[in-house]
Amino acid sequence: MKLRPLELIKRGIWNIWLWIVLGIIFAALNLGNSSEPKSRYWFAELALYSLMLTGLWANAKFDLRKKLPIPKKIAPAVYIFLVWLFGMIFELSLTVTGEGIGGLHAETLPSFILAQGDYIPIALASYFVIRRTQASFQEVFFFSGGKSLTEALLFTGVLTSVLFSPMFWLSPIVLAYYTLAYSSFIALPLLFVDEELLWKESFQARRHSIPFFWMLGFVLAFFIRIFWGLVYGPFVTQLLHLPPNP
Repeated sequence: MKLRPLELIKRGIWNIWLWIVLGIIFAALNLGNSSEPKSRYWFAELALYSLMLTGLWANAKFDLRKKLPIPKKIAPAVYIFLVWLFGMIFELSLTVTGEGIGGLHAETLPSFILAQGDYIPIALASYFVIRRTQASFQEVFFFSGGKSLTEALLFTGVLTSVLFSPMFWLSPIVLAYYTLAYSSFIALPLLFVDEELLWKESFQARRHSIPFFWMLGFVLAFFIRIFWGLVYGPFVTQLLHLPPNP
């Protein structure tokens, strides 16, 4: 069957491999950026990207996730744990000052304590979205991209600053990088946990478009970040007497 030009464009735009390649290109270019502090474990994110590439290959060749003996009863817990674990690995690649590890505080321990108010809600919300919508790996990949936009556009504004700079032509690979980064802990577990094990039984979900998942990810992550900033962050800072962030 011959595809229409618009259908070909849509297939190209939502091709996961295109986004992964563009994201890795940006990550490689950013390795030479000496203007920002670098974590001593900067390579942790690259390890996650390598694991994703390996997982995609193993599933294409051996259908890996269908063969791993994960019982349906514990699959949700395994998925949520892996999102959290991969998120903590990604945090190892971040730093505020170049001394402490983690992207939320200059000191390592406070940063990882604060990070729990972000990664745990993200893991839980992602699971319930997969369960309710019967999302596939591809849909969760772009759902992750929607979540990443709250950081890229609003809270750090990296993508926003690129869009309104002379380097605006780099914005597609910046967007691809943020999508890849978030998918490396939200979507990556689905290469080892069959998504069908997470779906609600006896329920036929309505199919949704990729832009729907993108917007859903953005909205959910926005509320998670509001919760973190207004409730979780101030609460644990006061409860545990965390040092101020310089």
